[in-house]
Amino acid sequence: MDILITKIKKGFKENTMYFSEKFFLSDDNKTIMGEVPFKEILFLEYRDTEAGSNPREYYGIKQTNVNILKSLLKDYKNMFRFLHSGIIVSLINPTIENEKKVKYDYCCLTNGNQTRFIILIITLLKLYFEKKDLSTISPKELNLFLKTHFYDVDKIKDVILFVKANKVNQMITFLLNNKKYLDTFNKMDLNDFLNSRIRIQVNLINSILEDLDDKLDEYSAGTLIAEANNDTQKVKADDIFGNRYKNELETKIFRDFIAEFKNNVRIEYRLGEIAEKGEKVHILTLLRLVVASGILTKEKDIFTLTNQRNPVYKLFENLFKKDKQEKTTKVVSKIIPLLYKIRIHYIEPILEQHRRTLVRKYKKKAIEGDLENSIIHKEINKVLKNDAEIEKLIKRNINYNIEHILPVLIFKIKNLIVEKDGEDKFELNVPEDKLNDFLKILIEVIYETYIELKLKGLPTSLTTVVRSKDFYEIGAESYKTLLRTYNLEETDFVYKNRFLV
Repeated sequence: MDILITKIKKGFKENTMYFSEKFFLSDDNKTIMGEVPFKEILFLEYRDTEAGSNPREYYGIKQTNVNILKSLLKDYKNMFRFLHSGIIVSLINPTIENEKKVKYDYCCLTNGNQTRFIILIITLLKLYFEKKDLSTISPKELNLFLKTHFYDVDKIKDVILFVKANKVNQMITFLLNNKKYLDTFNKMDLNDFLNSRIRIQVNLINSILEDLDDKLDEYSAGTLIAEANNDTQKVKADDIFGNRYKNELETKIFRDFIAEFKNNVRIEYRLGEIAEKGEKVHILTLLRLVVASGILTKEKDIFTLTNQRNPVYKLFENLFKKDKQEKTTKVVSKIIPLLYKIRIHYIEPILEQHRRTLVRKYKKKAIEGDLENSIIHKEINKVLKNDAEIEKLIKRNINYNIEHILPVLIFKIKNLIVEKDGEDKFELNVPEDKLNDFLKILIEVIYETYIELKLKGLPTSLTTVVRSKDFYEIGAESYKTLLRTYNLEETDFVYKNRFLV
């Protein structure tokens, strides 16, 4: 059993997807179509990954999933892949190694999560009951088994954590009550099962973004794809936070933002709901900035909360349930326009300008052989004589996710927020003529360190790194130096108005 478990974890540790046969790659390099063995989809990430987030959790053995399970057990070797529409996956920074192998940096299972969990649970049951008869299993027994064999790889653990005993026992009960399917399960050879095929569509997010008019980052594009695909499968409207709390958000949290930007920026309460051209901002973009300011949480919670979608929503959901939150929501409502203006007027243009500078800098380093200690040195050597390919490689690796970098900046400058005299608005306690230079120095330091960390090779996933206290320490010395240089004073405004949810 241990040998088999090691084999099925191998590809996920290496961020590699192996296809059963040669796959089809579209001419525009945006889509891969093909078939993969079941073992290739067992631990595909789907929640809050860099490549997006799937809003739909596995909901157990209800009618639709019973039909999938029956179809799977009837003929997993042959007919299942023809009777099933397959799965959809989004990848960031894919590298096509050959016609049957793709490596990637980040992945999101955007459609097919129900099928994947059914296949995963069958696999886990075959492993657990390898030498004993099938029976219901206690949460303690299941958790010990999962922890022993699957917690050593973070991205696998992130999926395994959602394999719950009640859902597993639903499947066990179904099998025990249906002798025909139980016999099939008992006779099943796990290797044959894991090598059976499922159809897959792979969205290559980087190539998709290159031709979009709307300015989307990888996460937003992947999430948009996930939510659109799940919409067609009747995901309940109240599964989406923005729909459920739209009234509270409009009247309390976004009141001042709407008043200030009503003619220029529209708020999306559900990603992709505004199809018309024009400036728009998703609710998560605004809510994350509030979390990073620390006005609703203890400082130690900022690190883990800011870059997680569901916990951010849960934080505000809990805020709405509090009786004495009127003062807090007023302060939050006034902070949001300030933080948003910092983002669009300063941080976005500074990051984009500095990205071009870093592309030139690292391209030169690559050509001169100064990136031998980086994780991309092998790829550089393959394209060293092709200037266009080197630049493409560097651009891919110098890219940034603003949702990683901006919260660190907000965390740094939160104690510079003050109330604007007599205007019932907030501002930073930095002279207006110094503000751009002040923010530019800080954001460039954070961005450069972020790239250095990635190129050096991370000890764990980037998602885990950007949720750590150490990551939020980036730029701390620069910030202290800037305070002295510009003779700036921090305030206790955030602390005085903090409301711990």
